Amino acid sequence: MGRNYIENSKLTVTKFNRVSYRPKKRDTEGLGALQEAPKILDFVLPNGGIITMSTHEEILIGRKARPNDPMVSLDLQPYEGRDLGVSRCHAMMAVMHNKLTIQDLNSLNHTLLNGQMLIPMKRYTLRDGDKISLGSFVMEVHFVG
Repeated sequence: MGRNYIENSKLTVTKFNRVSYRPKKRDTEGLGALQEAPKILDFVLPNGGIITMSTHEEILIGRKARPNDPMVSLDLQPYEGRDLGVSRCHAMMAVMHNKLTIQDLNSLNHTLLNGQMLIPMKRYTLRDGDKISLGSFVMEVHFVG
């Protein structure tokens, strides 16, 4: 009560702006369930279609609406991406420390992971079967190999 915890830090700030230390909590719940990053992903789209992609490079998810828009790896424009609220540069997936991660790129309509809104520019670890919502566009990600 009356304390603000600083993320990823042992420091807290009290209501009187005094800095104090707290033991850092270790989140060990579900660590056994984390999977190594796959080399191949299947994205299951709302229409039932499947897009297969490699994780060898970062995957920029968005839509290429105009010729001068940035190149996106996973272009959702042909799948009603614009109408469903997908930004041109909506989210980024990348392998970090042998885990597949996703981060929202400060998109207008947000990114949700299994129904939880992502904090923009923060990386989250993905698991096989996770649901990703980009605006109202919902797809599943499956680890193939």
